[in-house]
Amino acid sequence: MMPASSLCPAPLSRRAFIRGGARVALLSTTFGASALLSACGGAGEDQSVAQTPRLASVENFRDVAGVGEGYPTVDGGRLRRGVFYRSGALTPDDADAAILGRLSLRAVHDLRVVAEASLAPDRVPSDAVRETHEIAPIDVSTAMPADASAANAWMSARQRQLVTDPAARLQFGLLLTRLARVPGAQVIHGTAGKDRTGWAAALMLSIADVPLDVIIQDYLLTNTAAQSQIDARMKAHAARPATNEQSVAPLYRAQSATIEAAFEEMHRQFGTLNNYLAQGLSMSTADVVMLRAKLVA
Repeated sequence: MMPASSLCPAPLSRRAFIRGGARVALLSTTFGASALLSACGGAGEDQSVAQTPRLASVENFRDVAGVGEGYPTVDGGRLRRGVFYRSGALTPDDADAAILGRLSLRAVHDLRVVAEASLAPDRVPSDAVRETHEIAPIDVSTAMPADASAANAWMSARQRQLVTDPAARLQFGLLLTRLARVPGAQVIHGTAGKDRTGWAAALMLSIADVPLDVIIQDYLLTNTAAQSQIDARMKAHAARPATNEQSVAPLYRAQSATIEAAFEEMHRQFGTLNNYLAQGLSMSTADVVMLRAKLVA
């Protein structure tokens, strides 16, 4: 087996890391990714996956792998759809619960803290288990930015905290490890499915070697998938004195600068994605390889 040091390339420049992609060097052949995938319940061969359903009662529900053939990887591969989903709070009505029941979900990973979850309890499909990974929310209701620029800076600072906060790092590491080890389809979610869920999805796509520009575009899809909910929250916040919709919009809309700030902080603190996964999130190389094998067709 190759030494662990061989997994960590030389630190990338900020420009290369942010604009050139967050490629992770994985020893798939060393660890036998195909065998691991079969053992952990992953698909051995690609099968046709139906279009991800649109759920009227679940905010921002979508496939982590994208649509159609799945997101591309930097080496010409494609992500495997129907394995990992992401969303806001999993509170489906009866019709949507029936649809979720047909997705063969095996685990629901709730990133909310107890107080949030108690306000909108999950409705978990009968064949799935609910696992909790409590990560403090980015509470935009406390922000009163003077203008859009201040709101952008506020959000970027909070997103960086998801990378640096030890408690958040612990939970993201446990989440990704469970995603690797639990067999079958799984869903991850927060309250709105934008910040904590967005960073978790960005890490999964990075592990799969999806180009960073595609990762950023995926992050921005929240603005389309949850447009009505975002508009409602913006209007409610802007109704307070001394504020307006333009100044609070960056608090609720996904901004490329926000997710780029998280990647920048990762690079500043850890140098490479591999270092962040191993040192920051305490993930084993085998689990990273297993997760990538599940993600990439």
